Amino acid sequence: MARAASKTSSSDSRVKFSHLDKLMFPEANVTKGEILKFYADISKFLLPHLRNRPATLERLPDGINGQRFFQKNAPDYYPDWIPRINLPTEEGKPVNYVIVNDLDTLLYLVNQGTITFHAHLSRIDSLEQPDYVLFDLDPGEREFKDVITIAKAIHKLLDAKKVKHFIKTSGKRGLHILSKPKVKTYEEGRAWAVTIAEQVVAQLPQIATMERSIAKRGGRLYLDVMQNSLGKHVVPPYVLRATPLATVSTPLEWKEVTPRLNPKKFTMDAVVKRVKGRRDLMASLLK
Repeated sequence: MARAASKTSSSDSRVKFSHLDKLMFPEANVTKGEILKFYADISKFLLPHLRNRPATLERLPDGINGQRFFQKNAPDYYPDWIPRINLPTEEGKPVNYVIVNDLDTLLYLVNQGTITFHAHLSRIDSLEQPDYVLFDLDPGEREFKDVITIAKAIHKLLDAKKVKHFIKTSGKRGLHILSKPKVKTYEEGRAWAVTIAEQVVAQLPQIATMERSIAKRGGRLYLDVMQNSLGKHVVPPYVLRATPLATVSTPLEWKEVTPRLNPKKFTMDAVVKRVKGRRDLMASLLK
């Protein structure tokens, strides 16, 4: 990738790169330059999922063993060509979110130490209406096979209701199911997700729960639908996570969702090879 191969950007880019040899993932032996290359290589697939969505940046400027912080407010020193949107918090405090709509913005933010991008479930032209409803399956203390069991139960229910839905690795230990029910508000979407989750918990009470208190879960997997709220965010597909092996949140085909599935295999190189010559499995999520 020409843009991240040298200390400065190529003539068609507004971005200058620095410290490309810095080791960001020691166990995976991944440098900052390799992260920039990954994001440039995957940008054709990733950018449509970030476009026009307020973004929260998970920054680790010195790598995954250094300081980690989540940034919502864009600093004043960010270039003027990076778009922003000012939105209030629940307390009324203004937040200047960045909007990641092009490759230069994406790579500028990665050069600033962003490892992971988190995006709102709705876009700036329709902030009150989510584009999809999220089911977040984090194994917690459970084995990954239980995540598969719960994912398949949700899949069966949504198929029966003829609701379009997609699945991806979270990039860490879990799975995300993104569904497209006909809802107009976050409140409608969350209420609908609760009804689905309650049915799954009733079917699988030994391994699934909607109990938000960790102490009361009894070792069961928390089926999280509470991220379906205005101002909350999710990791889009094709985003790198701050894990020791530098794994990526990766769209899956449902036939891949078996006990043999291993989220750790979706490294940067593996995902770039996986999408080569293929379409985005989640392209219709954006329609």
